[in-house]
Amino acid sequence: MSSRNLVDYIIVGNGAAGSALAHRLGANPQNRVLVIEAGGPDRQQRHVTPAHFDQASYGPHRYRHALRPCGADRVGERLTKWGTGGSTTVNAMLWGGGAGYEAWEAAGVTGWNGARIQAAFTDMERYSHRADGCRDSDGRREAEAGEPMDAASAWWIDALARQGSDAVEDLTRRAAYASRTASNGTRTRAARALLRGHVWRRPNVRVRLHCTARRILFDGTTATGVEAQIPRGTVRFTARREVIVCAGTVESPLLLQRSGVGDPELLTTAGVHLVAANPAVGGNLRQRRVAVLSLRLDGVPGADREPVTPAAQPRSRVTSLLRRSAAPPAHGGTAVLAVLSSDPGGSGPDMALQFTPVPMPDHDGASPGKDGTHGATVALYPRSPTSVGSVHITGPALEDPPRLVPGYLSTEYDKELTVAAFARVREILATEPIASVATETLPGPGVVDTAGVLRYVLDHGSTAHHEVGTCALGPGGAVDDELRVHGTHRLRVADASVMPTLTTGDTTAPGTAVGWIAGDLLRNANTQGR
Repeated sequence: MSSRNLVDYIIVGNGAAGSALAHRLGANPQNRVLVIEAGGPDRQQRHVTPAHFDQASYGPHRYRHALRPCGADRVGERLTKWGTGGSTTVNAMLWGGGAGYEAWEAAGVTGWNGARIQAAFTDMERYSHRADGCRDSDGRREAEAGEPMDAASAWWIDALARQGSDAVEDLTRRAAYASRTASNGTRTRAARALLRGHVWRRPNVRVRLHCTARRILFDGTTATGVEAQIPRGTVRFTARREVIVCAGTVESPLLLQRSGVGDPELLTTAGVHLVAANPAVGGNLRQRRVAVLSLRLDGVPGADREPVTPAAQPRSRVTSLLRRSAAPPAHGGTAVLAVLSSDPGGSGPDMALQFTPVPMPDHDGASPGKDGTHGATVALYPRSPTSVGSVHITGPALEDPPRLVPGYLSTEYDKELTVAAFARVREILATEPIASVATETLPGPGVVDTAGVLRYVLDHGSTAHHEVGTCALGPGGAVDDELRVHGTHRLRVADASVMPTLTTGDTTAPGTAVGWIAGDLLRNANTQGR
């Protein structure tokens, strides 16, 4: 075996979590680290420019999984990114941890709480602008506050304020321009933020691209390496210490199952030899079903993303609070985030809204801006849905299509909240100043009854790719409190798939934090006797 194929740690996946883990493990020069990534280098301009988010999201660099069932009578598709940086190359660049981690510890997950996650965020983040004017330079992960100086976003903020959602910097409280993984107007991908520069030059860290993990190799129940597909055939890598799977909420459980770790009955049916019984692998899929309302904007200055002139700027306390003095906006998939209650008299926020002052294609390819008018998009979703799905293999090979059962809106709570959130958004759209300039084009004002709303959300919604839970922490989960896969040795999972439930924010930030924490668990391990 080539000495280059013999390392201490093998990391499967070069996305947010894998990049964070490689960064932390590589900080110890005694650790020889190999990162294997199915995709190749990403040099496309649309993946760098935030304004090209819609092009990046639907390009040929993604592959598709069928979802069965999706809606009442159709098969949906889930798009996934292969390449350096994983989903951080094509996502909406949102960066926010949200809340809800205490629920994990309350459910029996020892040591995984808000304080631990926040400590990881503090270590990772470097905000280019904060409300208090401070600038941090110690972190490696960059995020900056959004600066969409356009009238549509400002008027949306004002309408939210009149509906009781105060504009503040901290999104966990109410509403704010979105903080994003961008710096100086360009996208900051995980691999670039965490592995470029001095980390690339570390002789103990190597990234192998165009290298797809087929299965984990075992000696009994001890992980010894990874068998991977490369353009020239098959190659095997050996790990003297551990294998850590960071392939994401869909791919991580599929790799474990192809390797013989999972539900015994399912593996037998799929023709896979059982290595370790772990029925939780691939279950507990938690994801949001996002409803998208498309708007036509008429008479809105700045809808072309040029800065709003002083005469056109709404004059209000809320608007002035969030004004920036920087250059024209470079936001991507979301300009303004808000968390609020679907019931104006409710005790706490249970839904989230994303507003973007540009039209976004829906899943049928329609765009409200094709007729030459300006458009905008409002996305809404329950913050903590209770519906559960699953991700399972159907055969032993990479080429065998997985069975993804999303379980969208399968609980009464999620159905009722989705319908109530729809009504709440329409209340905001009927509030000045946004009411005078915005007209709903999709689904249209005729879709108001419960059955119609739910059908629209199932048929035309999206996941926002906020999936977690398929290799969950916790009692009865797939991994223990130190991310070790139950029933095996020297094998861990460290990505968003270990999150037992969705938190109230997006999944990129907490997923990256999981990789960062995994690095802390491993990087200073005893290196004697190698």
